Order: sequence, then structure tokens, then C-alpha cells
Amino acid sequence: MALVRAGGALAVVGWVIAFVPIAGAEMQRLDESALAEISGQSGISVEVELGMTADRISYLDDGKAVQLEGFRVGSAEDPEGRAYHLIMVDIGDDAALNLDYLIEDRRIEFGDVRLAGAPGLSMGGVFFDHNLQGEFSLRSDGAHGGGGYTFDSAYTMTGGRLGYRTNGNEVFLDGITMNVEALGVTLDVVDDVLQLRAPRVVGSWEVGAVRFSGNPLNHGVSTDSGTGTLLPSYGGFAGHYDLTSATDIQAGGRNGQGLRIDNQTEIHSASFLYKDDGNVLALRDMTGHYGINDLRFDVTTDWQGRESLGLTLGALEGELFIGGIEMGAAGKSLGQVNARFVVGDSVFNNERYGNAVYLQGGGNADAGAQGLRLATEWSLKSADLSYSEDGNRVIFSGLQSWGRGDMTVDVTREEVRNGTQFYDGLRIGFEGIRAGYRLNGLRIGSDDAQLQGGTELLLALGIYPAYEFELDGQLTLGPGGAQGEGITVNSDIRISNGRAAIIAAPYDEGNGEISQQGLWISELDYDGHLRGMTVDVNGEGLSIVKGEAWSSMDVGNLRVGDKLSGASFGRFVLQKYERDSSMLLSPGGAGTVCAGGVGASELACESTGGIWEERGGEGMTVTIKQILARAVSDDKKNAFVWETGRKLDANGVPANGTGTRLVLNDIYTGDGVDADGNGLNDNSFGIQTDLAIDVYQTRVVKKQSGADSQGVIGNRGDEKIMDPSAPAGYRYVPDPGETELVNRPLGFAVQANSRFKELSINNIDLVHPSGGAETLVYGVKMQNFDIRANLTATPIP
Repeated sequence: MALVRAGGALAVVGWVIAFVPIAGAEMQRLDESALAEISGQSGISVEVELGMTADRISYLDDGKAVQLEGFRVGSAEDPEGRAYHLIMVDIGDDAALNLDYLIEDRRIEFGDVRLAGAPGLSMGGVFFDHNLQGEFSLRSDGAHGGGGYTFDSAYTMTGGRLGYRTNGNEVFLDGITMNVEALGVTLDVVDDVLQLRAPRVVGSWEVGAVRFSGNPLNHGVSTDSGTGTLLPSYGGFAGHYDLTSATDIQAGGRNGQGLRIDNQTEIHSASFLYKDDGNVLALRDMTGHYGINDLRFDVTTDWQGRESLGLTLGALEGELFIGGIEMGAAGKSLGQVNARFVVGDSVFNNERYGNAVYLQGGGNADAGAQGLRLATEWSLKSADLSYSEDGNRVIFSGLQSWGRGDMTVDVTREEVRNGTQFYDGLRIGFEGIRAGYRLNGLRIGSDDAQLQGGTELLLALGIYPAYEFELDGQLTLGPGGAQGEGITVNSDIRISNGRAAIIAAPYDEGNGEISQQGLWISELDYDGHLRGMTVDVNGEGLSIVKGEAWSSMDVGNLRVGDKLSGASFGRFVLQKYERDSSMLLSPGGAGTVCAGGVGASELACESTGGIWEERGGEGMTVTIKQILARAVSDDKKNAFVWETGRKLDANGVPANGTGTRLVLNDIYTGDGVDADGNGLNDNSFGIQTDLAIDVYQTRVVKKQSGADSQGVIGNRGDEKIMDPSAPAGYRYVPDPGETELVNRPLGFAVQANSRFKELSINNIDLVHPSGGAETLVYGVKMQNFDIRANLTATPIP
């Protein structure tokens, strides 16, 4: 079982005994032949073939237990085999304990993780395969003197796999390699706190592929046991890091026994790469810091009294800077991103939210006995997200988010179980989540710039400036994109009692929180489905192809002013049905632009009254193609309904279907030709929209003479010029010179071009509550539209 060769370091025998034991096995004496091989060398070598099993390992906390079942340490390649260990031990001249170690073909796994108070529910299994080679040195004296320890560690890991398994299906990181060096790490006990200080930890890592298996006969292997082919891949990852960290650990959970962790980490440099069939999406030149305050671990119950492993957070603050976001074959950059955030307890809509995750066994009820349920609560007090390109910066200021509800995690295969349709991949379920977020506005140029509107420009990307909702449904991330590696998405989402802003004023203008005013879609019910949507990184950028998508958005009231009590335009219903719609995000914004005029050159542009702008090489271009398909059922069609004059029910609430409705039924796009000769209008062009997003200077003129809202005086037509020496930070100039033109105000600039070949409406009906439907128009066709816009959001003084 084990072979020990030793020199004169008998003091480490106790350590060897602690390292070697095998649960359920019998310790054996070394025989005479082994003892005869002992030499008089100065160290000790331990060679072990380790196989260890345990039916159950339990962690107890206030009389409650987390149970790790089916525990095994052994060979990764042979379920019955053992892992090879070679440890060379030496005591140095400075009395340091020095270890050189080699570990080959080792798997550590738990078949199930359960909570003793929740019988029959399992969180699923975890396995970790690896080879390790490294060095470890331990010496006395820590950061506070002789009572602690200092250690150095360096190792290389190869052949790694880290997997999660439920109901015979698994997702795992395959082909993990890692190099880590941590020198001068200290460990001390100060009062009742265990202090771990790492002055510098550097490392690099790579994941060859993230793989999925829906075959129960496969377990922790890269190829399918039946076909021998590589398991499908989501793509791979790689990165590096260089950081400094300080961690305090002490006893005591949120309630009684448990564990508390506090941490401060400084990120000196880092990178993150996502690889898809040789194409790379890269986050480079990352720096930042974060502080974790009062993170507690307990075996406890959640807010519904369910047995849980609870992780509750006091506060988290930090900042992350990404120096470049690169994608596409040329490796061009979108620009830079900075995020500053404060996570902590807050009150939203008169309800207090904290930050906690309660881990429970059992995922989706129909998916099987194994799975993970996360009773989750979060409160993002404040975050500022900034985007910079070509030296210009826009800040999405005052982001807040909150929510509470259940999330489930299962690894599923495509099948119908207990009447529920499942798909291949990692399934994330949403059950009874009540959540929301809101943005306060934009700031251009600097953190102390004037707060302004412009967040509505994000609507083209499907992002509302503010949104509150109740969420149920699922999102399944499957392996493989449109071709080869990538991600396939199948989802079913239901949103109820929603309130989303199309245009929103700030919720805090500097004097405390106020009711956020705007244009709201309220009393919103949304039902959306995606089938076969693929996400890939290709030579141009990030490509998203929807496959088949259908949805229904029922807006009870389109309100102006307050989201709850504002005046209503009535009810709107929008149904959408798309096939093979797509979106491509690629680096590079608008480039050269003729703003306010027409012309392909600076001279031609200025001759029409335009301004020739060279917006630089960074920025973002979003290319959207919407293929509106012809109706195939009442659920799968494109239609629009406007209803007014609804009657009130017994509770004084307008009743849907009781008013007069204008219905645009079966809206679809077409190419205007039948190129393939199948007798139908082709539909491959759709509605195409190109959005070029930049941060750039723009011309702003005064609309009327006199003082503006900031008290700055100017005449109608004067141009706004930024001037830090002016009391308001700007002044009005009737005829700015070249030195003043370079100080035009920055704005969040979006250049848009939308076009289609043919857009058809099958019929337009007017539906009276008592007279029924009357068709106003039989068939509408609009052809060859090309609409261009150049919008820049700047403050309005």
C-alpha cells in the first residue's frame, strides 16, 4: 500500500501517519524488506498509492448537519484504482519544513451533498480530477512574531477536470492547467481571529473546454463512452492574475455556530479570455480591488424555514477596471469599462433587502432527485458603470438592483419528464423572483459632470432605464453554437406585474430620493420563448442568432409621469414571432460621420450645413436583423393591439377586452421576390438596423435668448463650449474659434440606420366591445424603407 524511505528526520513520522490513513482500510506495518531499504540520507520520501472512501462526512452546526455522501479519493482513470503520491520531506537549516510533491491521476469526489434536516433532497455531486507537482515550505514566525507561521507555495496542475453532476447528467471544466506561486504568506492567530496574509499571489490558468454529457454512462471523461467522440463543448477559457490579499477567519455564524470571513483583495493585473473555435473574446489589462465584510456561513433555515447552508453578507465594496475588450479576428478593442459598486442592506419600495444565498437540495421538481436550489436575496446599493473609447467617457450613474426569490440549477438532457420539457445543458430556473433595477442617468466625461438623460438610447439593445418585475421560467445553456463550439440557449420566461421605463428622469437629483417620472409600460405581463438561440465568437465579433423566438407583451397601461398613477394612453399588446433573427456586436463605432448634413467628405458635409466628425477607431457597432415571420398560430404571430375605453371592474380596475381595440394582425417582413421558386415571398432580409455607438463631442446650440436653468446667459443660436473656469463649467459663444471647438460638450452618440425591403400587415381591424370586429384595411405593404438618424445625448441646461 505504501513505501517509505527515510533518513534522520524521525520527527516527521507523525505527519506521515496523518497523511497516509485510508478510511475503511487497515494500517499495516512496513515489512522487513521495506525497512532494509532505509538509507542514511537527510530527508524522507513518502510514496503512496492512495484509495480512500467514506459513506458520509458530516459538518455539524448548532445541531444541524451538511452531509457529504459517497466520498472518494482515488484514481481519475480507474474507478477502482488509486492515486499516486510522492512526497519528499526535508528539514532545512533554518528549521523550515520543505515539501516537494508529485500527485498523479487523483480524483476527489462527492456523490451527493445533503442537508440532514431535508431528507430525500440532494444538491448533486461534484468531482475534481488533477495532477499536481509543486513545492511547499513552512517555517515558524508569522506576521506578528513567533506565534504564527510563514509559508511559500508553488505548484503546477495539469489534466484537471471540475464537474457538477445531477441525475446522470454533468457539466464539467475539461483540460484544466494552472500555475500558481504564493510567497511569504503568513498565518497568525490574533485574539480569536485567524489572519491569513498573502503579499503576492500570481498565477495563470486555462480551461481547454467546458463539456456537457447527457449520457449517464459517462462520468468525468472527455469522450462519449458509446461513440468515442469528444463531448460537445461550450468553448474554453484562459486568464492570469496578480493580486494581494488579506483574509480574517473566525468562529461564529449569523446565528450561533458557524464561520465568519472578512477579506481585502487588490488586483494588480488580470485577464480573462473566452475561446470559441479559435476565436477569442478577451478582457485585458484588468485591475481593481474589493472588500468583503462579514460574510457568514451557517447551517440554518431561509426566510421560508427551509433547511439550508446559508451564506449571508454584510457588505461588499469594490472597483474593477477593464483596460480593453477585444473581439474579432483583428483583435480590435471596443474600449474600456470601469465598474464601482457598493453591495449592502437597503430599502427599496418600502421593503428591506439584504444579500444572502441559501443553498438547498433539490432543483426543479420535475428534473429528478438531484439538483440545487438557491433561495437568493440581493441588494445593490449603488454602482456606476462607465464606458470609455478613444479617451472619451460616459458613466451610467446610480445603478441600483434588488430582488428575492428562488433559483434552481440542474444539469438536464433533452426529454420530457413529468410533463415538463427539458433541454441539453445547464438549466437555471426562476421561481417566484420579485426584483428590479434602475439607473439614475448619464454623466459624460467625468464623475462630477451634470446628470442628464439619454439612457433611453439603450432601448435598441433591449435594456430599459428602469424595470420592476416578478419572474418565473427557465434558461438552459447548452453546448455548441451555430457551428462547433459555442452556446445554445433554450428558454421560457414569464414576467408579471412589470413596470418598465421607456424614458425615465433621475430618481435622485442630489437632494434625496424622489418618485421617478417618465414614460412607463406598467401592469406588464410578458410571456417569451426561445428555441435554438446560438451565441458564438467569430471573426467579426460576438454573434447571436435567435433560431425561433415568440413572445407576447401585454401592457395594461402606458403611463406618463408616475409609474403607478400617471395618466394612461390605454392598453397595448405586442406579439412577436421571429425566425433566424440575429445580432452581431463588433468593435469599432461610427468612424467618420457627417452630423447634421449629407456628404461622404468633409467638404461635401460642411457644404450642406453638417459637421464632419472623426469619432476614432474604438466604439461599438451593433448589427441587428429582425426576421418577422408569417403567423402559424394565435401564439406565434406578429400583431399589435391598442385598447381604450375599458370598463372598470368591481375593484375599479380597467377590465381587458371591454374597450375599443385597434388591431394590426399578422405583421411580417419579406424580400419582395420568390428567388427560390417555392411560390412564397422570400424572407431573409428582414428589418436590418445598424447602431454605431461612440462617446464624442457634439454641437449644442441655445434654443432661446436669456439665462438657462443654470443661470448662464446667451443668445439664441450661441454654441455651448465647455470651460472649467466658468462657474457652471460652460459658457455660450456666438462664433467659436478652433481652440473653442475642441471643447464642445461630450455626448453619448448613436448613429442608426434601419431599412427593410418589404413590411406587410395582413389586416387592420377595429373591434368594438358590442359590435365585434370590422376590417378597416385588407392588406398593407410598405417597401424599400431606409431611415437614418444621428443622435447624441448631452445635458439640457
